[in-house]
Amino acid sequence: MLKHFIWDFDGTLFDTYPVLVDVFVEMLEREGRTVERERVAQLMAISAKTTYEAFAVSDEFITTYKQQKTTIELDRSRPFSGIQKLLKALSERGATHHIVTHRGQSIHALLNKNQLTHHFQDILTAEQGFARKPDPEAVQYLIEQHQLQPSETIMIGDRELDVLAGHHAGIATCLISNQPSKTVATYTVHSPGRLNELFLT
Repeated sequence: MLKHFIWDFDGTLFDTYPVLVDVFVEMLEREGRTVERERVAQLMAISAKTTYEAFAVSDEFITTYKQQKTTIELDRSRPFSGIQKLLKALSERGATHHIVTHRGQSIHALLNKNQLTHHFQDILTAEQGFARKPDPEAVQYLIEQHQLQPSETIMIGDRELDVLAGHHAGIATCLISNQPSKTVATYTVHSPGRLNELFLT
C-alpha cells in the first residue's frame, strides 16, 4: 500500500505551464522574434534550460523572464482540478507528502496562496543544491531523512526525468502524460485529474 507521495510541482500539482509559455513568447515577440507557441510549450515541458538554449536567449533575458513570470503566475496559476481534494483525502488516510522540484523559492508563495503548504512534510527546491532530476539524489534524501519505506513510496511527475529519479531510487513511479511514449513508469495516467482513480480506489 502506498503511504508516501513524492510530487513534482510544475505540470503535476500546479497548472503553471500556460503562464511560463505566455511570458516567454511575449518577451520574444517584444524583441521582434516570431515564434510558435506550441514549440515553446514542447520545450518548456522538457525544461526551462532547454527552452533558453533552443532560443539562445541572453542572461539578461532569463533574469527578466524569471521576474515577470514569478509575478504573473502568482495571480494566474492554480492547482490542477482535483489536486486539493486528493491531497486532503490521502492525508486523512495517514499519507505523507513531499515535493522535489527544480523551481526556486517561488513555490512557497503559490502553495501558501492556495492553502496547500500544510500538506507537505518536506519541499526540496533548487536552493537546496541537490543534483537535478533524473538524478535520484533528492528522492534518496527524502527516503533516508523521513525513513520512508521504499515499497510504500511513489514519485509522481509529468516528465520522464521525474519518473527516472524515482526509478533510480528504487520506488514506484507515476507519469502524467497524454503523449504516448516509452517510459519506465510503474503507472501512467493521462492527466492529474485521473490520479484520484489510481490512488483512492
